Amino acid sequence: MTEVGERALAPSTIDISIVVPCYDRLNLLERTLQACLAQQVDAGISWEIVVADNHPARLAAPIVAAFNSQIPLHHVAAGDRNIAEARNLGVKAANGAFIAFVDDDEAPEPDWLMAHYRCLARTGADASFGAIYPIFEGGSPPAWDTQGRYYSTDFGLPDGTKIEPLKWFPPRPRGVSTANVMLKRSSCFPGEKPFDEAFGRTGGEDTLLLLRLAQAGRRFVWCADAHVIEFNEIGRLSFRYMCRRVQRSSRHSAEVRMAISSNKMATRISIYFIALSQLSVYGALWILRRKPAYVLQICKALGKLGFARLEFIPE
Repeated sequence: MTEVGERALAPSTIDISIVVPCYDRLNLLERTLQACLAQQVDAGISWEIVVADNHPARLAAPIVAAFNSQIPLHHVAAGDRNIAEARNLGVKAANGAFIAFVDDDEAPEPDWLMAHYRCLARTGADASFGAIYPIFEGGSPPAWDTQGRYYSTDFGLPDGTKIEPLKWFPPRPRGVSTANVMLKRSSCFPGEKPFDEAFGRTGGEDTLLLLRLAQAGRRFVWCADAHVIEFNEIGRLSFRYMCRRVQRSSRHSAEVRMAISSNKMATRISIYFIALSQLSVYGALWILRRKPAYVLQICKALGKLGFARLEFIPE
């Protein structure tokens, strides 16, 4: 393990850096690092792993130190419970021409890293996004979502399909995050702090950066073969938790849209129009059919209207 201080390493001296922001999920972090170190990488491709430790006690340091790895594995002291700061310091410490992010509760499949790398090389895009599939503590999805649909992210698009997160219509998958992504360093990380640290304690910092990049003309694509597996602990399995998560996420989305808008009045009106339409349609459907999916759509509408607390919850 290499301990990285505040001074940045020289950028782009290797091909790929995996950045793993973390706080206190130590058992899950160990699983994530094992999966990262098990990547099947083509000969001639140089790569490293950077663990951006966002806990004031630097809880990840002994976990990282315990790995006897031939792959460069760095521990970075990365602020104090501000996920944007952790991401910024992780990127600053990384050497790669390409930066892949994975969360500390996710385990990438063995071909994940090369799938992203090949997709970007083939398409010339600036960023590629992949699917997230769940596994559950206890072995089974919750009774209210027996297929794990609300714990999964899969756009179901052909490999290399362009993603346009700024377009509301036509309706198609467009919600982007850094939970499973690879980005070109030279075009995707403007300035010293690309992630807005004002969003660091509430979340939404990754979506804000990605939408700003889309505004600047950066090209995003879907990578159909880059999969990660997310572990969901018992506390995430209740319907109440998912309602809270969906409502909070919807408020994040609305606030990020406002942050990037050049016409805030028009943007606010459009957000409210969509929210009130959702309330009307799904409120009526809930009265008629009482399905959990309709409640979650109502929660999305309430989030757009600002009815959601933005304190930290495990996502």
